[in-house]
Amino acid sequence: MKTTYKKIIALIAALAVILGLAFFLTGQQKTAAASDNGRTTITFWHSMNGPNEKVLEKLVDQFNKSQTKYTVKPIYAGSYELSIMKYANTVGSNVSPDLIQSDQANQSMMIGLNSTVPVQKFIDRDHYDLSQLYPGVTAAYKINGKLASMPFNSSSSVMYYNKALFKKYGIADLPLSPSYSDITKAAVALTKKSKGAVKGMTMQIYGWLPEELVANQNSLVVNHDNGRQAMATQATLNSPEMVKSMNWLQDVIKQGAFQNFGTGSAAANNQSAAFLAQKVGIFMQSSAMLGQLQKNAKFDYGVTFTPHPDDTKANGVAIGGASLWITKNKPTAVQEGAWQFMKYLMTPKAQAAWQLGTGYFAVNQKANKVKTLANAIKKNPALAVPIEQLNQGKINAATAGAFFSNIQEERQNVELAMQQIYGGADVKKALDEAESSTNTAISKTNSVSGNLLDYKR
Repeated sequence: MKTTYKKIIALIAALAVILGLAFFLTGQQKTAAASDNGRTTITFWHSMNGPNEKVLEKLVDQFNKSQTKYTVKPIYAGSYELSIMKYANTVGSNVSPDLIQSDQANQSMMIGLNSTVPVQKFIDRDHYDLSQLYPGVTAAYKINGKLASMPFNSSSSVMYYNKALFKKYGIADLPLSPSYSDITKAAVALTKKSKGAVKGMTMQIYGWLPEELVANQNSLVVNHDNGRQAMATQATLNSPEMVKSMNWLQDVIKQGAFQNFGTGSAAANNQSAAFLAQKVGIFMQSSAMLGQLQKNAKFDYGVTFTPHPDDTKANGVAIGGASLWITKNKPTAVQEGAWQFMKYLMTPKAQAAWQLGTGYFAVNQKANKVKTLANAIKKNPALAVPIEQLNQGKINAATAGAFFSNIQEERQNVELAMQQIYGGADVKKALDEAESSTNTAISKTNSVSGNLLDYKR
């Protein structure tokens, strides 16, 4: 009876996805058909919502007004995961988007679909100056030495701390590149000196964050140079570096200086709320969070690099965020319009507006010279910390980030391990289980889709 019930639920869910996709695509066709003003229309699927969507729409509007050849039509396609599912179902059809925003975790799948034109083609043709973009950002999107997609919304992990609370309780500010013990000492001191009114630190159970911690130790998530030299076949989640990071977090928990908010969007929201309410002193999260803190923090706060173990020099971290891809089965004029829009988004002025409006850092190195962003950085130097971390980091397989098709499963497995570790479980055992489960997922994917994923790196 239970099995039948589950099958019915699964069928309903599948039908909902199919009907939702059909409704979405029908709406898209109407949108595209409604814009025939002599210009070439570029349909652009993106995953920005809320305030970020408004900033993006403003940039699109500015591009459309800046020239007379193209009209970009932005369409919110849902989350990254939902968007790529829709995209995979439309590849080769006349309703696929001309341009799509896809997150870094889905890079391998995007290339495996073999449905996009590497932006390197346009870069080479136009002799586009790629050096104006941060090398640490473009490295994440290069395959076989060529740029597959154009970086857009970029971020990195950083540590945030309440400088006002530190001052109130006589705790020294954190160094720019803190060690694990720097964070631990401050978290314990803050908890004790506030008599428990403030928890020293927290770290959301979020699979991306441990990836950043090990990248900062020049350690990989999967073999074959993080899947960048050849198709990944095994995970390396129980590495000495991952064990060291998890032992550190467990130690802070044991000292009573840690607040566990759990996992998922609710945990992220509760973590932010607790920091803004000055109930938690330190947390690690995406640098894109700077946008929210800039608007809502009513106290002085600090931003530091991602921490590193005391006996290990910081290597740098991998960027997060997403990039833009041009669909290849489109008319030349459409692809050209998508490329021209990409170039517009990469201009210093557009990138400065993007950073100020969203919190993602500008990927054009000249953006911080734009008056509006320069003045904002002068007023709040914390805005420059993610870029400083990027510039000080090394460019290697660890900082380029993991490149394989099972990142979502890997992160889910790591999150399960973190839940166990936060609860006091043996670190190595929990990571062993995460690694084993991830290897099973990789093996299954490679056996089914290896012919698509085993392309030249």
